[in-house]
Amino acid sequence: MRRGQASLEMTVALIGALLLLFGSLKVFLWINERLVKRQVSYEDTRVAAGSQDSLKLWEEPTEPLKIFNE
Repeated sequence: MRRGQASLEMTVALIGALLLLFGSLKVFLWINERLVKRQVSYEDTRVAAGSQDSLKLWEEPTEPLKIFNE
């Protein structure tokens, strides 16, 4: 009985560790994508900010984290 319980606990622990790993990977990829989009959006406004002709304010693009690709 002890051997069966130990292997069951190990299986549950491995599943939990894999969920944690894939969840943190998803968050990392989301953060990386947001940083790229944010930087591109910011750089697009720099020429307008330096000229006297027009004033275009920079707005940070917001996008929700889609964990389950909803």
